[in-house]
Amino acid sequence: MRAGKIEQAAANAEATPSGDAPVPVAVLVEGRCGRLRPLEAGRDAARLYRLSHDEHTEATWIDMKVGPFATEQAFAEHVAALVADPKRAFFAVDGPDGEALGWLCLMEARPVHHVVELGYVLYTPPLQRTRLATEALYLILRHVFDDLGYRRLEWTCTSTNQRSRAAAVRLGFVYEGTHRQGLFLKGKPCDIPMYSMLSREWPANRAALEAWLDPANFREGLQVRSLAEIRSPPDFTDPPLPI
Repeated sequence: MRAGKIEQAAANAEATPSGDAPVPVAVLVEGRCGRLRPLEAGRDAARLYRLSHDEHTEATWIDMKVGPFATEQAFAEHVAALVADPKRAFFAVDGPDGEALGWLCLMEARPVHHVVELGYVLYTPPLQRTRLATEALYLILRHVFDDLGYRRLEWTCTSTNQRSRAAAVRLGFVYEGTHRQGLFLKGKPCDIPMYSMLSREWPANRAALEAWLDPANFREGLQVRSLAEIRSPPDFTDPPLPI
């Protein structure tokens, strides 16, 4: 997306929305590496339990608000409760084979204000640090801003969750501050950093993510340019001559 089009899209995003935003529900969102679809307890719980409870169990769950789970049955009951909650929309992240590798959640929606939160993200080890991991987040951001018309998307995590904090910054979220002891999780008070992305910021972030996800940006499975390099290309102009 060229600079002029990005600026125009950002200006359009500043327009006052008419009416409430729709309440998010999980739907099918197709991507190049995989897809998002409604999470299903009966279909997905057993597989996701196996993927998230292995030799990497502690690392997978250490920064999560709940888990790990003692048994597959306990996990399945938890997933069933999640998908039955009408205030949250859980999307399974499917790989190329159509099987779930994790999930994303849209929650805490305030449709009258066009604000929603992206939270309770579970990425199992086979999904972590893959192209699909980034594409899934791009797909949910695109869905929130382009399909649902939200004005503000929020991202929170515990202050110790460095992976989540780094992911928020990499995607283009802006750090706003920290709610000191904002939540009591796993028996202890936790500071909760707040990040956000606004609809006027989305066009530039969308262009950067699409450039990074472009197959031409990968050679032998490795990225050619990072998202940071795409956002801030090197300056090849000649330095000023000495006076």
